[in-house]
Amino acid sequence: MAENMYVLPSPAQDFLEFLKARGRKKSTITRYHYDLADFFRYIEVTAKAEHLSALTAAATGRVEEYFSFLVQSRHYHPRTIKRIHTVLKQYFEFLHNTGRCASNPMKSFDPADLTREEFSSEALIHPSEEKKLMETLQSDAGLSEKQAAARPLLAPRNLVIIRWFLCYGLRMQELSSLCLKDINQGQGLLHIPESTGNPRVVSLSKKDQSLLYHYFHVIPKPVRPFLGHHPVFAAFDFQRRTYRWSYEEDRPKHLTEVAIQKMIREERKRAGIERSISSKHLRNTFIVRALQSGQSPEKIQEMLGLNTILTLTKYIDYATEISSSPPGNSD
Repeated sequence: MAENMYVLPSPAQDFLEFLKARGRKKSTITRYHYDLADFFRYIEVTAKAEHLSALTAAATGRVEEYFSFLVQSRHYHPRTIKRIHTVLKQYFEFLHNTGRCASNPMKSFDPADLTREEFSSEALIHPSEEKKLMETLQSDAGLSEKQAAARPLLAPRNLVIIRWFLCYGLRMQELSSLCLKDINQGQGLLHIPESTGNPRVVSLSKKDQSLLYHYFHVIPKPVRPFLGHHPVFAAFDFQRRTYRWSYEEDRPKHLTEVAIQKMIREERKRAGIERSISSKHLRNTFIVRALQSGQSPEKIQEMLGLNTILTLTKYIDYATEISSSPPGNSD
């Protein structure tokens, strides 16, 4: 078949060999080959490149464009989109784990954003929930004596993280990978690096600049981030009641995505919010509120660093439906 004639880049061939070594079925390897071949053909054609021996930063930033093409031009079923997403996510993870890719762009990309799957108020954080969460973030309610003792050090970081999700629509990967070199504190500018797949510049409000300054200055000086490669958000050690330092890397330890998810879950429970709330709910809320405030889809696309406006379709549909609904029909 024609797909078999396509010669994959060597990293992709290594990936398939890796899958073979792990006992994956021949039919699975063949399907992975088809999906990878289609992706690389798209990159080659749209990049006007004769050969693509390795996936460059420019190519990783176009993953979203590729999935938009599958949805908009090929009209692929959501189930097919999900399958292809799984293949590419595993491939990029292989590249990342073998040191060939700085990060996995698929980790922060959800193909459901591009499809017209049902979107409702349950995908947002409700105003009453947000009020509870913000109040709890700034109080000691529900804390043990040990937790309360550490709270003055920990609360400023958690507040900044929640606000950046909610006020600027950041993705988990973008937030956890930020380093001091990505922030111009004098001008209040946040530079989202190209390695995340959605590079852009975010302007922080005066309030968020102040909260960021406060967060940095409650960290004990010996473990406070101060060099360009130091993480903006550092991990916390509850046993020692201070922020963690990596002596191997000679810098504060990065707060991982898993740790951020856990933090949101714990703060949500302490606020008395019974249903699950994630960073996705906060990002969704940012997008819908931006649309409701009159921001154009093109402006929001620029604010989020999106490669295609198609990503915003379900949000636009929802915001339009809510605006045309009689009062009292939405949360």
